[in-house]
Amino acid sequence: MSGRIPRRITAACLVLAIAVSGCSKKDRGIQQEGQQKTTISVRKEFQEHMEEIFRENVSDNGIELHYTLKNPEKYGIQEKSQDLGTISASGIAEGKKETEQELKAIRRFPYEKLSEEQQETYDVWKDYLTIQKELQKYPYHESVLAPVTGVQAQLPVTFCEYRLETKEDVENYFHLLSQTGDYFESIIEYEKEKVKKNLFMSDESADAVISQIHEFTKAKENNSLIATFEDRISSVKNLTSSEQKEKIKKNRSIVLDQVLPAYEKLADDLENLKGNGKNEAGLVYLKDGKAYYKALVKSQTGSSSTIEDMIAMTEDSLKDCVLKTADIAEEFPEALQESAGDNLPDDLGTTPDDMLAELKKQIEKNFPKAPKVDCEIKYVHESLEKDLSPAFYMIPAMDDYKENVIYINRSQMDTSIQMYATLAHEGYPGHLYQNVYYASKEEEPVRYILDYPGYSEGWATYVESWSYTAAGGGKEKEAWEQLNVLGMEFNLALCSRVDFGVNYEGWKKEKVKDYLKQFYISSSNAEHIFSMVVSEPANYLSYYIGYKEFIKLRDYYKKGAGKKYSLKKFHKLMLDAGPTSFNILKKRINENLRMEE
Repeated sequence: MSGRIPRRITAACLVLAIAVSGCSKKDRGIQQEGQQKTTISVRKEFQEHMEEIFRENVSDNGIELHYTLKNPEKYGIQEKSQDLGTISASGIAEGKKETEQELKAIRRFPYEKLSEEQQETYDVWKDYLTIQKELQKYPYHESVLAPVTGVQAQLPVTFCEYRLETKEDVENYFHLLSQTGDYFESIIEYEKEKVKKNLFMSDESADAVISQIHEFTKAKENNSLIATFEDRISSVKNLTSSEQKEKIKKNRSIVLDQVLPAYEKLADDLENLKGNGKNEAGLVYLKDGKAYYKALVKSQTGSSSTIEDMIAMTEDSLKDCVLKTADIAEEFPEALQESAGDNLPDDLGTTPDDMLAELKKQIEKNFPKAPKVDCEIKYVHESLEKDLSPAFYMIPAMDDYKENVIYINRSQMDTSIQMYATLAHEGYPGHLYQNVYYASKEEEPVRYILDYPGYSEGWATYVESWSYTAAGGGKEKEAWEQLNVLGMEFNLALCSRVDFGVNYEGWKKEKVKDYLKQFYISSSNAEHIFSMVVSEPANYLSYYIGYKEFIKLRDYYKKGAGKKYSLKKFHKLMLDAGPTSFNILKKRINENLRMEE
């Protein structure tokens, strides 16, 4: 159980660019005061407005554009930005201003005149802006550098998966790669601002990031950016053998002479800033830290529950998991032994490809049909194994979603049942299925670039728990299934409870050790969990709270639908709605229930 790479890694993940960078750059003349407009004209204006929002956001930097669209010209995008992006005080201020402007702009559209589909887009876009507006009150609380989710950790994989099909792609890739140094320089300037505001990370967190950087840079010729390039360049059209060799040589030069030195300088700069982080504990001890954490939790989970209610639910879940596990273990001791081992039935596959194919078959009964797509399973390069998650899914371009990639980190994959559950999370019916299903619907383009971690990770965790019911478990199948689900939920709930305790309630390291002792968690593991939630606050919550929210919605829909209840129909409702907050998903359920009355 671990954090996985979020939607995609771009310069946009730097602080406030994730919100609406670029929107409202010009006056679009929306619904002037006193001006009466027909339903047709309102809908046309709204459509144009949202298309412009999409174009401006997706064109903000070269990585974002390249990963989102294969054919940007079809979306009216002619000028293709090839900048990696930077962060600056002026950019932060502009982002806050633009969010305010766009909220005003969107509210001018008369909701009742929009089509049903447009109202759905309106609801989600307004919700997203509102969440980002709250986060933007605390621009220097962001954890840009972190051991797992930090940009420095995820940038190499993003570059390794940069699509290379034409000579232009290769040159654009080189251009972006060579900007790594400037990109990191802007991050350090941001971190220096955090120092001035007494918001810089602790020495322990800095050491974890520095260690991750050194792990990456110690691989020179065997670096992932060099080792994977030769295979990728071979697929580029119209390149002669000598041109391929030239590109391979140029890539090697940029990596060794620019990228790795940029990483090493980033580590040195962080080393020099150590000692400025006065807070060794959670966000609650920072100025406005508790308020920021509330905004962060809302953004990460998409839940409208209060943190107090989340804590209560988490504690109830922990007690429930412990009691149920004890009851099952007493009645079915063999099932407990099997659940702790590597006992995946052979008919579910012995290789990742076989397992993924079997999962694809298993979902036919309870999930709507997904489009036919291909998926390549790749393995994390050895130079990245230590610090990357057990697995992650790379989201394809929205207009070219039939080619998909799942990465497996072999160094962190211990058993076949872990592999199976992970492929359910990343593949079918998890992230891959979730994304290609929605992409095939061809909804409003802006919907594809809004990041709702609670929806995406909550769904993937929800279906990961479902995968155990499809796996089979020998003689005591039902008990085996329940034990695996309980184990998964317990681990997520425990880490989430510590996250709340550290970042919201002010637990220090010793308090965490004392708390976890009751669950027979060792002191060293307690220290590891403490460090994780300090370095990457609320990361676990998108998985756990998102998962629990889907469970609640399923139960709510089941009760409301009565005899008409269908699990497959519930799943279709959730997938058709697309990424959003859970209160909007509940609204969709209520609308559906009214239609069926």
